[in-house]
Amino acid sequence: MSEKKEIDDIVEECCTVFRRRQIEGSLPCAKKTLDVLRLIVTNKKHSTAAALIDEMRNVGYKMQTARPVELAIGNMVRRVLHIIREEAKQEEFDDVKPTLAQPSLQETIRNQSGGLLSQALKGRLQMARGPSLSNLLDAGIDPASFNPSLVPIQESPADRLDATTERGPDPEVDSQAGGLSRSAARQNKKTPQNWKGKHEVIESINELIDELDHIQGSITTQGVEHIHANEVILTMGMSDTTLLFLKEAAKKREFQVVVAEGAPRFDGHLMARRLADAGIQTTLIADSAVYAMMARANKVLVGAHAVLANGGVVAPVGMHMVALSARRHSIPFVVLVGLHKLSPLFPTDPDLLYNEFKGPGDVIDFDVVGEAFVQQQQLHNTAMAGMAATDAAGPGPGTAAAAATAAAGGTTSASGGGSASGGGAPGAVPALDSLSSTSVLGNVSGTSQSSMAAAAAGGAFRLDPLPGNVHVPTPLFDYVPPHLISLFITDMGGRTPSYVYRLLTEYYARDDYFLSREVFGKDGAR
Repeated sequence: MSEKKEIDDIVEECCTVFRRRQIEGSLPCAKKTLDVLRLIVTNKKHSTAAALIDEMRNVGYKMQTARPVELAIGNMVRRVLHIIREEAKQEEFDDVKPTLAQPSLQETIRNQSGGLLSQALKGRLQMARGPSLSNLLDAGIDPASFNPSLVPIQESPADRLDATTERGPDPEVDSQAGGLSRSAARQNKKTPQNWKGKHEVIESINELIDELDHIQGSITTQGVEHIHANEVILTMGMSDTTLLFLKEAAKKREFQVVVAEGAPRFDGHLMARRLADAGIQTTLIADSAVYAMMARANKVLVGAHAVLANGGVVAPVGMHMVALSARRHSIPFVVLVGLHKLSPLFPTDPDLLYNEFKGPGDVIDFDVVGEAFVQQQQLHNTAMAGMAATDAAGPGPGTAAAAATAAAGGTTSASGGGSASGGGAPGAVPALDSLSSTSVLGNVSGTSQSSMAAAAAGGAFRLDPLPGNVHVPTPLFDYVPPHLISLFITDMGGRTPSYVYRLLTEYYARDDYFLSREVFGKDGAR
């Protein structure tokens, strides 16, 4: 019980780490997922492969829910589930194979009895006659034919039963047998039988972890094959795989790299600096200059966050613009991605959440945001004060103009008292006492002033777009459709987007595409 609780605590701790974004990047998340799954397979007891699959699916769904945008977590869970299913199928095949190799009952009887000719000869040879050389060669040596008196007496079942009854049961033997059976039953009840295919599953998980450790090296070694001398390579933002790929190719090739800065995070600056430190001729450009510089490029090399089932990719924001520009100039758009990022989900699947939004601090300074919120609050208070002045003055000649003057920034007393314009009761506009009307309304457009004046005059108040209403979305990822992608360079070699479906059938089982119980039933079927 304590062991199970300890493993559950480890799973919860892993989910907390994913939820808090303490591990960044697809590769570290994939390794962490495999470590937890290997721990469960090693330390927990599962009597069958189905029980282990249930456990893996529940834990995998919990970890994927903790970090929905990191699709590599679910991919590793599906890889382990595929390994378990393949091992269970192999075990069933091994159990059925000896049965298929055994001869049938009819074949056994036929082999023992032989054909008609052999039966006839056998009957003739069993005739009572003296032994001779011919009989010895044909029928073999029968001891009974030489000494009939030594033929053993066959004991019938009735005789054995009578002998047992006369002797009576042996209490010592019966007590030992009963004790052994009771102890075996008690042991089986305490320690349930563990599935024997776990050892192969653990070895396969270890091989998968080792594959992840060398996945970047498997991709970067292909750099010389895809980059030629004096080429101009265009990339965007910062990608560790792309950086290592270019550095490996620079050992034997001379080429230039154009790096787009990758706003709003501007991690292209770091990419350009590292390429320059590696001795590669590098040019840093703004994202808006990608289309203008694309005509000089020979190839586009970028990284990706995930590969979807239709061959499209989830890449850093702005990558769709680069792909469209490359397609317009007929330049190959090459994606460097490991197969641990291969997801069986489609862009339209309800379980897919491939984007998230960051704070507006990357796009606009927080001081400007704070000023905008303060300005919005002041304008709102001013508008509410004008409406309050209209309600307090009531209908009457001259009151509408007085209210409009108060709402539009009419004169106020130096001591901060009520309005000096006629018609309004003293203290009817308390919100204006603590504000500088000139400074506030100086930032309001003429349309907003007229709107407030119309509201003060008794018309319908309409809040026009104000400086505080600026919306600043900052998506983290972008989707690039498969028709804009020329080639995938993976750890298993180059693949086109149309080949993705073959990879899915090789690495995943169809029943494990969706980990949620809402989509699949208890048995894993739709």
